[in-house]
Amino acid sequence: MSALFNTILFLTLQATIVLSALPQVDKCSLSDAGCLKTSAQKIVTAFTAGIPEVGSETLEPIHVKTIKIDLSGLKLTVKDAVITGLGTSKIENLVFDTDKKIVKLTFVSTPIELKGQYKAAGRLLILPISGDGDVTIFIDKLVLHMDMPYEITKNENGKDAIELKSYKYTYENTVRTHFTLTNLFNGNKELSDTMHTFMNENWQAISQEFGNPMLEKPMQKIFTAIRKFLLAQALEDIAVV
Repeated sequence: MSALFNTILFLTLQATIVLSALPQVDKCSLSDAGCLKTSAQKIVTAFTAGIPEVGSETLEPIHVKTIKIDLSGLKLTVKDAVITGLGTSKIENLVFDTDKKIVKLTFVSTPIELKGQYKAAGRLLILPISGDGDVTIFIDKLVLHMDMPYEITKNENGKDAIELKSYKYTYENTVRTHFTLTNLFNGNKELSDTMHTFMNENWQAISQEFGNPMLEKPMQKIFTAIRKFLLAQALEDIAVV
């Protein structure tokens, strides 16, 4: 009996610690998109700071060990990428389609910046490129749309909770993107200046061609953080049910 009591006490304390660490969410009906949007906006800063108690890593900044692109003649590796800007994102739309069981989320980051160490070879659109150094990509405005199928399931505390099953995303980058790369063409200034002019004049084409592989790993981290956040707490604690 004592062992059972101790186990129950431990699990209760553990659940209390987890719940106390979670950002407080204003309860909304899942059919009230306006309330959901406002409620989600209130916790953006706390959510992106990370919630280690539920295994949700920091999203401000996002750390990505390696991003690789092998597409359209370009071989590009970015290591130790640090992405900032998500912590000030604005929620544009948050809808729970309870019939189709899909969460639709749209948010905007203005601006968002990636820094890391790159190695590039091959062709970028129509020009040859080679280099190995530091990279900075500055995006004035990035709009992200996520569709996430879900189910209502039991969490580890035996409570009904939202479990996201997968995700699809699209993005819009229509304002401006600026690229800065050191040590292009082994430090040849003339070739480097030409490439920088080309990249920064053709940022839309570059974004359209290579945006998805650049965003793939950051978006996986965002989805995982949202999934863990929702699964960690009872549906009745975050929604009017």
